[in-house]
Order: sequence, then C-alpha cells, then structure tokens
Amino acid sequence: MPPVSTLADHLLEGDRDAAAGLARRLLKPERNNLVERPWGGSRLCEFKSLTSAPCATGRAFGESFELSADDADDEARLHPSVLVLRDGSTITLPALLAVHGETVLGTEFVQRYGRRFPLLPKLLDVAELLSVQAHPPGNTEVYVIVDADPGATIRLGFSTGIDVATFAEKLAAGRRDQQRLLELLGPSSAVELQTRLKPWLARRKGEPTELEAVLRPRLEDATRWPEVEARLTALRGCFWAVLDALNVVQVKAGDVIYNANPPRVAAATGKPVSAEVHALGNPEGRGVLALEIRRPGTTFRAWDNVRFPLRDIDIGAALDALNLSATAPADFVVQPKAVRPGVRRSVDCEYFRLEHLEPAPRLAVDVPGSPPHCLHVLAGRVGVTRVDGEPLGTLERGESALVPAHVGAYRLSADGDPATLVKVDLPPYAD
Repeated sequence: MPPVSTLADHLLEGDRDAAAGLARRLLKPERNNLVERPWGGSRLCEFKSLTSAPCATGRAFGESFELSADDADDEARLHPSVLVLRDGSTITLPALLAVHGETVLGTEFVQRYGRRFPLLPKLLDVAELLSVQAHPPGNTEVYVIVDADPGATIRLGFSTGIDVATFAEKLAAGRRDQQRLLELLGPSSAVELQTRLKPWLARRKGEPTELEAVLRPRLEDATRWPEVEARLTALRGCFWAVLDALNVVQVKAGDVIYNANPPRVAAATGKPVSAEVHALGNPEGRGVLALEIRRPGTTFRAWDNVRFPLRDIDIGAALDALNLSATAPADFVVQPKAVRPGVRRSVDCEYFRLEHLEPAPRLAVDVPGSPPHCLHVLAGRVGVTRVDGEPLGTLERGESALVPAHVGAYRLSADGDPATLVKVDLPPYAD
C-alpha cells in the first residue's frame, strides 16, 4: 500500500483548504524548543512544566525559542518552531509560512514583511553573567522580568562616556591575556579555568595565590607561575573595569526593561533607535527569568567576561554599533500604562508594541481584531474564544501562540487564578 499522506504533507503540497483551516486557529508551537547555553540554568523546564526530553537530561538551558519563523536569521533557522497538527503530524512554522504565508498572515502583512514572522521572542533563564553585546542599528530589545532572585541585576547602557580606542584596546588586551593563559596552562585547562575563575572573579578583591594550588600543577615549567599571576591580575582588572563601565539595573518580577537608545541620544545622533550595550545577568549569579522581545538579527559579542572555553568576539563591529555616551538605569525602566480594564501597554515604538493582558475570574479581556501577532503566557491559564463564542483553545503558563490574520477579535477568560499574557504587535498597528 502507498504511504498515507499526512496533514503536514498536504500543507507542504499546497493544500489551500487545509491552510485556511489553520489560519482560523491559534498556532501554538511545541513548548520544548530549548537551547543549551553556558550561562543557562534550570528554570525553563519548571516554568514550562516539562518533565520529559529534553528536560529529563538535567542539562542547563538558557533559551526557549517561543516563536521562531524567519529562516534569514541564523539562530531562528537552527531552532524553528514546530506545530503539531490534528492528525499528529508536524510541520515547522517557517515551512508553513513559506507555502501559505498569504493565507496565514494576510496579503498586506506578507507584502510588508515577507512570508515570515519578523520577531524572535525568547524566554531566557539567566543563571550566570552573559557576554557584553550589541546589535545592528534598528534592533532594540524588551525584557519582561518573569522571575528574579532577590538582589538580581543586569548591566545595561554605558554609565559614563566611552573613548572607543581606549575601550577597544582594553577588551583586546583582555582577550590576549585569556589566550596567553591557555597557552601557559594548556588547552585542556579551559573547563577547569571556567570553574575556578567564575567565583574568584565575582569577588572584587582576591589574589592569584588563592588559585595557585590548583593551577600551578598544570604548568609544564613551574617557573612561569609569576606570568600566570600577572595574567590573572590583569584579567580581574579588566573584568571589573568593563562591568563598572555599564549601568547596574535592579530587576524584579513584573519589571519591564526597554533596551533602546534614550530619546536624547537618538535625537543627537539622528540614527535609527538601537539597543544599548548590555550584559544580562550579574557576577553574583542571582538568577533572572525573562521574556525577551526583539527582531531577528545579528548579535555582536564584544567581550565574554573571561569565559572559558573561548568563544568568538568581534570588538570592532560591536563598538561600531553602540552608543558610547553615558546613560542611566532610569532610561530603561518602563512603567506600563492602563489602556482599558485588564490591559496595560508598556513599549509602543516603531518596531513593535507590547501589551500586558491580565484576565481574572471576573474580568475577561476582549482583544479587537488585528493583524498577525503573538501571545506569551507568563502566569495562569486562559480559554480563548472567538467573539461568536467558537472556542479557539487554551493557553497556559510557558506557552506561546501566533495569532493568524483571520482569527479576528477574540476573548481571553481566566481559568481559575488571574492570568498574565504579553501580546506583541507589529506595525502598522490596528489603532
């Protein structure tokens, strides 16, 4: 017998009726699109209520790609969102949109953005300090803090004006010190260096002699220990000098942080509003769980905070993309404003708009019909119905959905406890 065609097969072969049926429903990807990162932790599996693979492995996951449907972006292409169809077959969201973009997203949306969803929302489990990063002009980011350890912070924006040549040489010298340290101790020492240096660097004061007992035996020539001490001292100085050049931003659950040039900076430069320098997390290891909203695009790593094994950096490209003038923590903290009962709006910019939807047992939230957008559930569980009463399904904490163009207006009703969702729209906005 010939193999039975699945719904995924029909969609990939261009079945318009099947696509039209999907376009009237929430497109809810599998929630286990997790990615290991050296700075990741264990919160994502618990937050998403995942107990099977890959969470059963005990690996450290730093990111969950919530909606990934843009094959032009290297990261998104590696980690596409996957839809499970009603017959159990699966299809990636990029593959669906490549064939049925107009049906799912609408002709106007495709004419503006192409057959893709031009956002790359992620959940981040920041258990350690991330690298010092930048993005190309026109790429900003929002961090909605879902949970945070007491005293948790992130680094965001330069706290003082930066001389680009001096700062670039500081980073380059730090990189050379790392490379020389590996040469002295041997490439096989990278993992142990990371283990030993992370807590040592996190304390502002400390001497290389504290590490001598574990590192000196790795030297082929013990007389080279004074050079190891010199490199360690230089690296500690660079580690803290770079961190101290960035603002310390306190974060707690519920905060909204908009990583974008302050208006005075954008007005002075005349350039597209872009992300400021940032290094999420903190040297103390106080964890942060956040929903990150950004457009797909390149990340330039300027400095990796003395992480081993060495990862690629591009100091020149990162600094070229950055505002080098001083900012302050208050430049980035956003206070959402009420729009109507159960709806608050935080970021409303030329790239995307964030609304915080908060249905409660006695307060349903009605969402007007609008172009394709995404939903992310940060707390609780909701039922979703069309305005005519037709059920569209449920969404619960840790799940996300792409809402196609033809869903139209819908209602969110809390199932039990109050719920919290983030809705992200792209221009042109419906109102």
